[in-house]
Order: sequence, then C-alpha cells, then structure tokens
Amino acid sequence: MDFIWWAIGAALVAIWAITIADIMRRRLGAGRTSAWLLVVVLLPFVGAVLYWALRQSTPDDIEQQVGAQAEMRRNSPFDRTR
Repeated sequence: MDFIWWAIGAALVAIWAITIADIMRRRLGAGRTSAWLLVVVLLPFVGAVLYWALRQSTPDDIEQQVGAQAEMRRNSPFDRTR
C-alpha cells in the first residue's frame, strides 16, 4: 500500500514541477508570472489544475503543434495520399 502513496506523491510532484517550468518558460509578463507562481506554490495541486485549465495557447504553441502534426503525416506508413 505504501507504493501507491509514493506513486501518487511522485506524480503530484512531477505535475507541480512541470507546471512551474511551463510558467517560467512562457512569456506572461512579470505580474502574471509572479501571480501564477504564487498560486502554484501556495496551493500546489489546486494551483496546477487551475493553471492548466485556464492556460491559453500562444501562437508559438499552435505553430509547434501544427508542425508536429505535419511531420507525423509525412512519416506515417499509413498515409495513402502520396
């Protein structure tokens, strides 16, 4: 039973760390970055859930996703359009 709690704890720490890294990576401005970091540090799980639920995609995120999808289509062995 201890393993389950360790796994849940590790997953929560990973989500928390990924959330903080994403906040720092994005260019939100000093005020918004500080506010999100404060929320996520004070309320780790709830703050992370709120951040990911309210996070808006940037043009860079959208461009990266479109590029990744195009690359997958080019390399797909199931693509019949060629």
